[in-house]
Amino acid sequence: MDTQRIASALANVELFGSLEGGVVQDLADRVGANARQVKKGGAIFVQGEPANRMYLLLEGMIRLLVISDDGAVLELARHRPPAVFGEIAVLDGEARTASAEAIETSTVVTIPREELIWLLQSNADVLDALLRSLGRMVRRTTRQLTDLVFLDVEGRVARQLLLLADTPQQGSRLRTGRITQTELGEMVGGTRQTVNKALRSFKRRGFIRSAGLAFEIIDPEALRRRAHA
Repeated sequence: MDTQRIASALANVELFGSLEGGVVQDLADRVGANARQVKKGGAIFVQGEPANRMYLLLEGMIRLLVISDDGAVLELARHRPPAVFGEIAVLDGEARTASAEAIETSTVVTIPREELIWLLQSNADVLDALLRSLGRMVRRTTRQLTDLVFLDVEGRVARQLLLLADTPQQGSRLRTGRITQTELGEMVGGTRQTVNKALRSFKRRGFIRSAGLAFEIIDPEALRRRAHA
């Protein structure tokens, strides 16, 4: 694997972006042999296994999810490159609380726990970035729990569509990436049937329309009102 490419990706994620170029390249050189490709649907790590490494996403897209004992799935987050993930559990060495799965064929680079600990001990900016990452994770988890308690499925679907929508270019509308109704259900804690019902309601009221396997948001303000109902 081209370590300059790894260094470029490291430099463009918040956790390592404050490091000097030489330090970033040195880290890339040490982990370059740890790059691997994961096929669509493949597991990068599994809920419950030991957490002794984190990952840098170079290509593709991955999702973090938790699976209940009865097989129910709740998706926590999605990442596109460049991104790091799995860094929080590495800090205490305890078992993973979530799984990471490739949504499409992806290239990831393993960063061993000792590398992260060394950087935390030697660079206060990395520690500051990690604390911000922790804060975002807590806020995201709090929002998801709040949504599950206070919003009905339709409200949760409305909020998730807005979260998934890309920033529009001038003169264009918000649009999600490719997403299935099953995946939406796993994001909002609903079934495919309840998600389908919500989507049909939004289409009927002119809030959204299908765009292949994506959704175009025609009336974002109406969706925001529904997400806060």
